[in-house]
Amino acid sequence: MHFRKYLFYFFYVFFLTCLFTKPSLSLTIPKGYPECAPKDIDEKKTFCPLEGRLGHKLIIVDFTTKLQKFQTDSIIDSALGISLIEDTKPYHKISFVRIDHKSASEQKAFFVTCRMKTGIGKFKDTLEGTNRVCEGKKRIQKYFNEFKIKLALATGDFSLIGEENETYDTLAAKLALQVINLHKSNGVEFTEQEIKDYIDKYKKEVNKLRFFPIRHVEPKGSYIYETIIEVLRTSSFDFTNKYPERELIIASDLVQISDKINLSHKTGYCKLKILTTEEKRYCGTFDGLLKNKTTRDYLEATKLNKEQLENLKVKVLFLNHNYSCETSPKAAKSLQLLWDELFSYQGIDNVEWEWQLDPNVKPAC
Repeated sequence: MHFRKYLFYFFYVFFLTCLFTKPSLSLTIPKGYPECAPKDIDEKKTFCPLEGRLGHKLIIVDFTTKLQKFQTDSIIDSALGISLIEDTKPYHKISFVRIDHKSASEQKAFFVTCRMKTGIGKFKDTLEGTNRVCEGKKRIQKYFNEFKIKLALATGDFSLIGEENETYDTLAAKLALQVINLHKSNGVEFTEQEIKDYIDKYKKEVNKLRFFPIRHVEPKGSYIYETIIEVLRTSSFDFTNKYPERELIIASDLVQISDKINLSHKTGYCKLKILTTEEKRYCGTFDGLLKNKTTRDYLEATKLNKEQLENLKVKVLFLNHNYSCETSPKAAKSLQLLWDELFSYQGIDNVEWEWQLDPNVKPAC
């Protein structure tokens, strides 16, 4: 009896010790998660797993109206800066897509990089940690720093790398000189002209990485709906249901302007209407929009199937401030309701909205 009693206490204490001192027992490693970097990842280009897809966050930004600094700051703070790193799991892919003067079918993804893990902690405790069996902490943290530099160059958020006072040109020059000094330490000599030429070439290459356009090109329309459909059904964006987790983030004023769907606040479906009751109405209902046969047929023909919508959630960063005088803040709520119905029509029900806060900036008109 005493032996059985002590044996029971032994296993009881052993169980509690394992439960409270070994968090690795509760750590779930997703299928396809790279356990050994660089062996299991594309270390030279994307940091993505060589096998398996974990998740994909694709961010669409609407540049059809020239964005003001407070708007770009808002987008970066909400979706493209440090919050992007904090809200994205290790080795999940990140892509950026523009809406601009080009048609949706002409758009290509920017950045296209997986969120490198930080290397902080032990891999048995956290997916961010370094696997000491086959990884070096310094190497993992080097990869993470390279990921942050690439993100900073894409977004212009140089605070990510502690260089908030730099511009694209000054930062490019600084990075170029680091490369030159590395070559000099290995005995390579440069003339002053060679250094200048190298810095100029480096600046051009860095500017190619910029996601926010250097200059605004006035578009003929605003193809927001088309861009959403394009990224969800075109394989080149690699935003398919093969990823168990997908998030589509859309930063836009949502004023779609095209021949088949026109939600303009001046000439389209969302222009001001005075009802017989003298009540003011902007965007009508979705059923009302479908009364237009051209619009109805177009939406039906471009409707997505169930497979294209699997594992998908959507977040809208609603740029509802009327800085350019092209939109109407009074129409914002009705425009949101209209898009909610449009999303639902497409089979997209998991939608989160985040309204832009009013800044201390007067409209241009």
